[in-house]
Amino acid sequence: MLVDQVLEASVLSNTGYTAEKWLRVLTERSSHLRTQDDFPVGNLRLCAAIENEIGSDRESLLRFYVWLASGCLTTAFVLTQRDAAWRRMESSSNEYVRRTLLPLVASGDAFVTVGISHLTTSRRHLAQPPMRARLDNGTWIIDGYCPWVTGGAFARWLVVGAVVEGGDEGDEIMVAIPAETEGVFVEPGLELMALTASSTGAVRFDSVRVPKELVLHGPVKQVMNVSTGGGSGAGGLQTSALAIGLSGQAIRFLSEESVRREELAGVVSGFQEQWDKLFHELVEAGRTDSISDPGGFRKSANDLALHSTLAALAAAKGAAYVGGHDVGRWCREAMFFLVWSCPQSVVQSHLCTFAS
Repeated sequence: MLVDQVLEASVLSNTGYTAEKWLRVLTERSSHLRTQDDFPVGNLRLCAAIENEIGSDRESLLRFYVWLASGCLTTAFVLTQRDAAWRRMESSSNEYVRRTLLPLVASGDAFVTVGISHLTTSRRHLAQPPMRARLDNGTWIIDGYCPWVTGGAFARWLVVGAVVEGGDEGDEIMVAIPAETEGVFVEPGLELMALTASSTGAVRFDSVRVPKELVLHGPVKQVMNVSTGGGSGAGGLQTSALAIGLSGQAIRFLSEESVRREELAGVVSGFQEQWDKLFHELVEAGRTDSISDPGGFRKSANDLALHSTLAALAAAKGAAYVGGHDVGRWCREAMFFLVWSCPQSVVQSHLCTFAS
């Protein structure tokens, strides 16, 4: 994988780093991100500045996430959550939010994250929606919990979605809430198989009052679709980009090993061919804003992450099975893609593959 193929050098022109040098820094730092206290603030500040420079160019944004995940998946994951919040603010018609909050987020003075997975893939089986909203004399009252919020303890603003009670059936809203608002309780981040340093956990809302000025979208049915702003959010493609990026780390390791172990040359060639195909399909999807089979593409990206990291483990042998080894961490990180924002159709496809 050539770094220049993934990320245009001009994107990093104001950082003082070349793409290759900054990737080495990220890779080195990633091995030290182990606990909730290791939330990658320094990485995020620089990478957010790069992301701001990219703006709404989907193709460049997807390239950026592949590049970033090939150095540090934790940083890439956290940044996708910032991006998801940013895009939903940006696509809002709420002028107060656009005038007041967007500049704070863009400058890096305020970290913003999202709590929206319960509207799509998480906790959908429950009889009562995890997040509920009701209107009371012109003010929205939010109750419930967001089960998965990344970087909540470090966020100044939370962009969350809720199902509307007392209105038209199926209506939802999306709001921006200051993290210090009375009734907002950020629970400690969970100890995860990997990516624990992303500080991901639940945030609870106890009769939190939200003025109309902080409503981003809705009430409307399927607020997630409306809030993407006609393509401003890369959604599932971002997650696939991260899986492709992670596989790049494993392929790079195998390539380096193959210099002194000829038996790995064919393995590297096979994985590199798969990687090139998926990367170019991803870039094309970003360019044309369409992909023929999103679920199939996500499954292929997941498979490459899983297979390449396991191949790296097999090549590294027992050393990689010892705690603290990068390859072992990559294997755990690859399993992240089986559970994070993974559509049920893709989950079922994986289950069938595992059972065959």
